[in-house]
Amino acid sequence: MQYEEYLIYLRKSRSDASLEAMGVDVLERHEQILLDLAKRMNLSIGGIYREVVSGESISARPEMQKLLSEVESGRWEGVLVMEVERLARGDTVDQGIVQRAFQYSGTKIITPTKTYNPNNEFDEEYFEFGLFMSRREYKTIRRRMRAGVTAAVKEGKWPFNQAPYGWQRVKLEHGRGWVLAPDPDEAPVVKLIFQLYTGPDRIGITHICRYLDNRGIKPRNGDTWLECSVMGILRNIVNDQRVGIGRRKVIKQVQNGSVSKVRPHSDYDFTAPGLQPRLIDHDVFLEAQEYLARNSHKLPESYGIKNPLAGILVCSCCGKKMQRRPASRDGSSGRCPYDVLMCNTRGCPTIGSTLELVERELIQALSDWVAGYQLDPTLEVENKVPEKEQLLSSAVSNHDLLLKQNGNLYDLLEQGVYTTEIFLERSHELQKRIKESEAHIEILKKDLEYEKEKIANIENFIPSCKELLSCYWDLSVQDRNKALKMLLESVEYTKTKRNRKGDKDNPTFTLNLKPRIPRI
Repeated sequence: MQYEEYLIYLRKSRSDASLEAMGVDVLERHEQILLDLAKRMNLSIGGIYREVVSGESISARPEMQKLLSEVESGRWEGVLVMEVERLARGDTVDQGIVQRAFQYSGTKIITPTKTYNPNNEFDEEYFEFGLFMSRREYKTIRRRMRAGVTAAVKEGKWPFNQAPYGWQRVKLEHGRGWVLAPDPDEAPVVKLIFQLYTGPDRIGITHICRYLDNRGIKPRNGDTWLECSVMGILRNIVNDQRVGIGRRKVIKQVQNGSVSKVRPHSDYDFTAPGLQPRLIDHDVFLEAQEYLARNSHKLPESYGIKNPLAGILVCSCCGKKMQRRPASRDGSSGRCPYDVLMCNTRGCPTIGSTLELVERELIQALSDWVAGYQLDPTLEVENKVPEKEQLLSSAVSNHDLLLKQNGNLYDLLEQGVYTTEIFLERSHELQKRIKESEAHIEILKKDLEYEKEKIANIENFIPSCKELLSCYWDLSVQDRNKALKMLLESVEYTKTKRNRKGDKDNPTFTLNLKPRIPRI
């Protein structure tokens, strides 16, 4: 059943920056203009979506994604917006998605100057032309911004919004732009990191993190230092009195038909001498880069999976995945001659165990699990499908009642019982209840689907487990890992007391298996 409800969509644009600088709330101003337009046209407003992120792509705009989903389903009779350009300024694919959604659903686009009817040939052409001009304007703005950033870097300025650790942005006194200046609190930490990493008494990056944490030195974000944060400081060329551009370029990739963005580490497009003062001696900076180059690690894909429990075993204390520490090859002191599973979270009380022992106990627990099902074939998992179906039926009935009340609002408006103001107020409250009801129905549907899938999986789970257990130790490490992930969601590992010396084969840990079916 369709209702003539309209949606207001608000989004900031770069052209609004001048008004924002004068203290004008652009979204609030546009909202009032569109509400006045709705009153004059006697439209029922069912929702207001506010978007404050960049308009580069639909994937980066959650409110726009929600709008398109509802437009495609015929949820709205029309959408009120300040200009059609605010709907899509991305590439031709995004513009085609927006145009197709409105055209196929017959949803109107209403602006203060014109109403676009997608079923009208001339309005359709106006709409396409508006999107084309929007895309052209967007590309022009982006080209000018890139040119401005490039020019600023060539002049030694800092063109980015956030300064790196150890620095702060300072406005140029006699000129346009920004430069970097040492932060009085963070700059000494940067110097300390370089001192610890270089010289005859140098220490590793992990020890630097512990050194800073133990002395109460906090990073800019978070409570503890991470190895990647320290390496980022050591590699940053601003500490060598230079600036650059292109180190973390945004690259778009198409995977399974959808566009994703990645920011891989790469070489700078170009660098230039910076206007900021020198913080680290050039020779010290080069020495640090030499040590960093020696310690570069191979990608995991280059040597394959060595841990059959990778991605499965989880620390019960901190929730992080347990990692494998390989055995010592040369028998050096302080290193185990066997593989150990450990939690690498600093400060976590969890104690590691031998990989072979944990794997053996896990397979034994899985075997006991299968035996529990086989010993009593009459055991059945509690079937909650009828209960969840009843809950869903009640929720749908309640939702239908709300929709009926929504229809009565229009009757009261036509009869003059409600004024436009009261109608909008009542409509807004009712729409909130309808949305809550729809969300509740979706949750119940997912619960019902999960319950049905759970019952269906029981029939396949036991045969799959038996097949795996019969040939598990003959499989490669990679195949073991793949097979376990098909049967288990995760395994919680708990161990807080160390084994006595020579008692490493005693399983003093606890494993909590979470298979893809419930435990009986």
